[in-house]
Amino acid sequence: MLARLFYQDIKKWSLKHSFDVVTYIPASPSHLQARGFDPVYELYKDIFELKELLAKRDADKPQAQKNRLERLQTPQTFYPLPELKQIQKNQSILILDDIYTTGRTLMHSHEIFKRAGFSNISTFSLSR
Repeated sequence: MLARLFYQDIKKWSLKHSFDVVTYIPASPSHLQARGFDPVYELYKDIFELKELLAKRDADKPQAQKNRLERLQTPQTFYPLPELKQIQKNQSILILDDIYTTGRTLMHSHEIFKRAGFSNISTFSLSR
């Protein structure tokens, strides 16, 4: 699996940074059904204790099929799961993603945490 190729580099980064809660950008239901696995979860599951705090609605079409302008205009597709209410607002949050293209995905997920009252939010992507 591709995740093994990046394991050492991600692990090294993780040992230099500390967060109270680590979550990830989830796959949409249709993406999960088509692939049979969540690529972002698989990339990081052996390195971090991941908490599933977000869910993603299906969009009109996958991000990979959109051009830059379409990506930037994508409406909010994330919503918080009930587990988010169990996290203390003063805890530091790390949101993991695989590829950063326009930043729209991470901006949308960041917005969910801000609206929930969190202020110490960081993000990490494997590639940009």
